[in-house]
Amino acid sequence: MGSVDKTLFLLSRGGDTLIVQIYVDDIIFGGSSHALVSSFPEQMSREFEMSLMGELQFFLRLQIKQGLEGTFVHQAKYTRDILKKFSMGDS
Repeated sequence: MGSVDKTLFLLSRGGDTLIVQIYVDDIIFGGSSHALVSSFPEQMSREFEMSLMGELQFFLRLQIKQGLEGTFVHQAKYTRDILKKFSMGDS
């Protein structure tokens, strides 16, 4: 468990790390090992009813884009929605 954020969990196994973040009823997770990441939902499903939504694309109004170059976080959709709400969509 994180010392500052009580909803952040870290698991170290060998040289690999699994990171799990819980927010209300959402869980996002990732890690340095495919085996570790793929075993996490299997183990959780044994104890809890859950569904996998696939690769993370949105979280707390943040857009997440994952690619070979890395992971990028932006708020383009949120910004467009705010501009549209105040009739500034062409700005």
